[in-house]
Amino acid sequence: MHEFTIGPLGEWNGTAKVIAKTGSIFGESADVICLTVSSTLEHSPSIWKSLTTQAGPREYKKAFKTAKEGSQYLGHGDILVVDTSKTKFQLSAKFVFLVVYPDIHHLDKAYRAIFREAAARRCTSVVIPGLGCGRIGNSVHGTCVLACTVLQEIAASNALGSLKEVRFVDVKESIEREFAVQLQAIFGTPKTENATTADVNGGIWSYAKRVDEEAIQKDDCVVCLSSLDEDGEPKEVCELPCGHQYHVQCFEVFIRNPNSKKCCPLCCKYFEIPLGDQPREAQMFINKNYHLKLPGHEDSEFTYEIFYTVPHGVQEASHIRPGKLFTGTQRRAFVPGTSEGTQVMRLLKFAFDRRLVFTVGDSITTGQKNVVVWNNIHHKTNITGGPQKYGYPDPDYLMRVKEDLAAMGITEDMVPPDITF
Repeated sequence: MHEFTIGPLGEWNGTAKVIAKTGSIFGESADVICLTVSSTLEHSPSIWKSLTTQAGPREYKKAFKTAKEGSQYLGHGDILVVDTSKTKFQLSAKFVFLVVYPDIHHLDKAYRAIFREAAARRCTSVVIPGLGCGRIGNSVHGTCVLACTVLQEIAASNALGSLKEVRFVDVKESIEREFAVQLQAIFGTPKTENATTADVNGGIWSYAKRVDEEAIQKDDCVVCLSSLDEDGEPKEVCELPCGHQYHVQCFEVFIRNPNSKKCCPLCCKYFEIPLGDQPREAQMFINKNYHLKLPGHEDSEFTYEIFYTVPHGVQEASHIRPGKLFTGTQRRAFVPGTSEGTQVMRLLKFAFDRRLVFTVGDSITTGQKNVVVWNNIHHKTNITGGPQKYGYPDPDYLMRVKEDLAAMGITEDMVPPDITF
């Protein structure tokens, strides 16, 4: 189980508890439980059996019928609110929210409706599964990103109302883990029974050391811009391998930000192998083409052909518009099969494995929004045409792309010796 306390946030001055856990939603005690139904409001056999067992067969059928008769047409992502407050037996929920076929295109609508309807009924707690991750086929990652992003927006706009506890509960442990990852990315460190701050954040002491009071530099902490050895109550100071010092509390805040790179804020030297926000489903295929010669590299034995494919998906917390859909892409690039070209290929493969080659943003060339774009690592996507057309010949290209990669924190000394492609 992973537990987070969120708030104050934006216009909201309150706090709420958010929990991610593995288990049956029917084992939870809360004001609201949320369940998925088909576009015709048909329950799955297992859900129907659980509801009628816990609420009583006659009682639930009556409550469900009353809810249907009082509703208008419901489309994908809409909610049918079933009042179960008068049912007996074992069901503790006052309301059952039946979410109508929440496919990936209607998830945003569904999650917003859940929080809106719960607040409108003055509910204090709600239990939500990974909507659509079963038969509907939504990706676990996309579902969890979207749910957590919507929660953040609802909370920041002070629209949670009386809600004090949100529980993301699913029978699949992988869904709990993904919810925990996304909640941490947005809201910070969880308070859990089985994880510590060091476990979740990697612990700053794995790459920094504590500084004794007499060794504190006469300088400012560039995060808070106040003196490292300021008068009054002394603050704990840490030092990175590059020699720059920071207040421990300031550096923890800096490093906890999902948009922060694992490098010194002052000199930009990386103290941890960087990890980007390239969509997780991206794939890289590399082929040696012995029949293709690149202009300027006619003496090479072969040419490396790189094929990238990135499917459509949902933006993460670190992307430009978290929770929104993005359009994927397919790209082809070329690298000469020389010794320096092979070195560049090792760097590119490692950068791809570290999710650094692509990101999600707005395309400068086409003007399209929410699309997969290059992440400032230049690629040759044409065989000919020179630098102006992203092609060859270009005698300085291999040197430039190594500079691009170094700026991302990818250097030859970081690449595992056994990396293959």
